[in-house]
Amino acid sequence: MDELKIVADYREFPSGIPTMLLENNIETSLENLKAGDYFINGEILVERKTAEDFVQSLISNRLFPQCEKLKRASAVHFIIIEGNPYKTNHKIRHEAVKGALLSVSVAWQIPVLFSKDKTETIEILIKTGKQMFIDKIPKLRKGHKPKNPKNQQLYLLQGLPKIGPALAHRLLLHFGSLLKTMKATEKQLVKVNGIGKTKAHEIVGFINRKF
Repeated sequence: MDELKIVADYREFPSGIPTMLLENNIETSLENLKAGDYFINGEILVERKTAEDFVQSLISNRLFPQCEKLKRASAVHFIIIEGNPYKTNHKIRHEAVKGALLSVSVAWQIPVLFSKDKTETIEILIKTGKQMFIDKIPKLRKGHKPKNPKNQQLYLLQGLPKIGPALAHRLLLHFGSLLKTMKATEKQLVKVNGIGKTKAHEIVGFINRKF
């Protein structure tokens, strides 16, 4: 079994969840994530919100910009809402909350999961990571070669060492083309979420290696 690894945004530390993940023997580290709150196995980005946070972000007009950042940062993502967003201390109409949830799920196409508390949130994070190990996330390198040009680009990038489907998608979004991606330096690669110095070095070394 592969080892489950979760990167938590450092601002999540006061919630106690990163510590609870460690207590569950899950390899967990703190970083300054550009989007989302938890990054699972370098593939899945998760935004965690309490019911109060969700409604407050709606009132302050932060919700949809956060959705945009989530979409841009990772091809695989979802939002966890802890508690009931219809029952908070904020004075907001029931229809407004329902409309926001529909917009996130339908217009932005970001799945929304609900948990009753932090313990259930942790269960979701762990189960999500373990699902990856039984091959629930489709990988374009398997099966026939795709005919769609965009999927062909993703297919090609997934042939590089340690580049999965989500990371291939982020690379193309970041650099804009295959050519720019292939010409990227190690310093440029580490600016992409999910690529550290070691992985960047391996990618550049692989591309420049003589046949």
